[in-house]
Amino acid sequence: MSAASDWASAGGVVWAARWRQTDRGLAGIEAPLVERIRAAAPDRRFRAFEIGCGAGATTADVAAALPNATIVAADVSADLLEVARQRLARESSVTFAVGDAEHIAADNGPFDLIYSRHGVMFFDDPQRAFRTLANAATPGAKLVFSCFRDWQANAWASELGSAAADQPLPSPGREAGGFAFADPDYVRQLLSGAGWTAIAAEAVDFTYVAGAGREAVAEALDYLCTIGPASAVLRQMDEAKRPAAVARMKPVIERYAKDGEVRFPASAWIWSAAALPQ
Repeated sequence: MSAASDWASAGGVVWAARWRQTDRGLAGIEAPLVERIRAAAPDRRFRAFEIGCGAGATTADVAAALPNATIVAADVSADLLEVARQRLARESSVTFAVGDAEHIAADNGPFDLIYSRHGVMFFDDPQRAFRTLANAATPGAKLVFSCFRDWQANAWASELGSAAADQPLPSPGREAGGFAFADPDYVRQLLSGAGWTAIAAEAVDFTYVAGAGREAVAEALDYLCTIGPASAVLRQMDEAKRPAAVARMKPVIERYAKDGEVRFPASAWIWSAAALPQ
């Protein structure tokens, strides 16, 4: 099953149920990302396209920051889009579209701004996808997106995944998934090869809050057994071995618990680029 197919089926159901925790975990990257999106926007009425809008957190923040934008927000998961629709039921500037972002962009462009919070790493053919997006952009249109950086700089993924597996896990590499764009040279090559210019990357370190309150450790353990690299390890494991794997994860989570929160170090890229003028 491809990454997109998983999001469209069972994966999307899980993430839709956990959207509040996901928004909290990524809150540290949300503010700087929205600021970069705002800075890249035209100072007139314009059309924007959001890749992988999920449950609509970034959609809502961009709509509030840019009232002169008309936004088409796309996601492959109907379950996540239903959450987003409910959250933005009163926002007339946003249209939601379920399906593959490549096809939706091609059918609904051109766009003056294309953006995404951690939604671009799941294309089966990223070179083709970025080329399709460039073709759906107006001349000089801006692209802004975030993605995770180095595997080792994201302890919620690398340390927990390794604990679950009971051995050090290497970076997942370039296959479609959360860390597919960790290598900046690779991403720069993809973007330039797809017809984007003025390419720049900014490293942003932030805190990934996985649990909060009196039961912060239990909440974080439950959440990260369901979402993220450790959950993938658990799903691939014989059922009889899972309790021991979960037991190995707990002390890792406890190590990052302080003052009623489980706070993991995390790191991301915020990329920006421009479509070639015609």
